[in-house]
Amino acid sequence: MKKDPVLTKSKFRLLLIASLLCICVGAILDVYDERSIAVSELLATEPQNWEILLTGLASIIAVIMLAGLFFFKAWARTLYLYSYFPLLLLYLLPSFSWTFISGLGAIFYEMGNIFATLIWGILLLPSLYQPLFSTNSE
Repeated sequence: MKKDPVLTKSKFRLLLIASLLCICVGAILDVYDERSIAVSELLATEPQNWEILLTGLASIIAVIMLAGLFFFKAWARTLYLYSYFPLLLLYLLPSFSWTFISGLGAIFYEMGNIFATLIWGILLLPSLYQPLFSTNSE
């Protein structure tokens, strides 16, 4: 009896795309929200150079990691598992001390975070990730 994987490669890729798409839609909604613009102008603080460097480095690592996950590279799985919580700590930087998110932006932002957490859970359980990262399955 053949056992089909619980999660196919196309569904996993769809989860990756959905998480990025939701976060991008939430960011776009916040960029064009009048209240977000007013609050940003009122509370804006210039980030320090080390914050810009740290955020830029984390962004580059995240893009490389997501590209590796899209092509099912084992190193990307390990990197995602070990960098998930440290990347969440970027919001503790001083320039991120305040955040204003509109209602629609918050909905899409949280949906993106839910998808990212689902991806983390999938990559944590061997019964779910091993069929995806094996070389003999499609």
